[in-house]
Amino acid sequence: MNKRAAGMRTVLVSALLLLFPIIGLSADPDLSIYYTASLNGNLIGCQCRGVPKAGLSTTAAYLRSLDPSRSILLDLGDFSDARVDELLSGKLLELYSDLGYSASALGDQELGSGLDYFKKSAEDFNFLCNNIKIEGRSLSNGPMIIEKQRIKIGIAAVIDPAVFFFYPDDVKSRIEISDPAEAASEALAELKAAGSSYNILLFHGHAEEARAVFDTETGWDAVLFAHDQMLFDEKTDNRIFASPGEEGNRVGRLDLFFRFRKLSKAENSMRYFKYEADPEDPEVLQVFEDYKKELIENLKNGKK
Repeated sequence: MNKRAAGMRTVLVSALLLLFPIIGLSADPDLSIYYTASLNGNLIGCQCRGVPKAGLSTTAAYLRSLDPSRSILLDLGDFSDARVDELLSGKLLELYSDLGYSASALGDQELGSGLDYFKKSAEDFNFLCNNIKIEGRSLSNGPMIIEKQRIKIGIAAVIDPAVFFFYPDDVKSRIEISDPAEAASEALAELKAAGSSYNILLFHGHAEEARAVFDTETGWDAVLFAHDQMLFDEKTDNRIFASPGEEGNRVGRLDLFFRFRKLSKAENSMRYFKYEADPEDPEVLQVFEDYKKELIENLKNGKK
């Protein structure tokens, strides 16, 4: 082989190596979507009888290890306790922001400390819900697009009005929820018009309603749902229908592989945590200790 041919071969091999991430020949995913749900206010875990809880202290240690350039972190709602606890809600919002969550779908429990408190907290955190108005004002201006690794990921969220069944009238009278399926359809059209490469719907509500949207609105590449605290993981072709289950014990991982900017493969998995075995995050543990002290002081002073 002459020098010129050898040089051309070297250039060709180098070009192919540069193209590997684009054409999907790498064994690693181009992008991973991590998602959590139903933390229910559990800052730390416990071996609760029948319902063990990993707690945020355990899952946070794992979440901090993620590569932010190749990952997107989402929550499907109900990370707050259902009971009135403004102090705990505030601590959780600060931690979720610090952990790098891009957005959280609105869960009914996020209104557990009252609508007025939620309105204030929503100013400092990216809640996403495309079918709710609070006192006539939309919570979200529209679906969102996150671009990483030159890939546009479209994300929308809807909530099932049935999840507010047990809420008092003074809350229900101040919110307006449109049909989740119709809102999902409108959001999908908007995302596609904006050039998204992969579209995810975060559905907070009962599993059968989420299933109906997944089956009829087939343009969604993934429908991730929460509220019933059930574990579910189904793949139809490359479409994903999944829920990470109860008490925030799992982190879902949706690995995406692209070829020439088009999806070639999607794989979903669940990482289960045990509070007694997995490492804990020191920062969350400290927040828990601070929470206990502040809670005692608040109770002494008659604060919520």
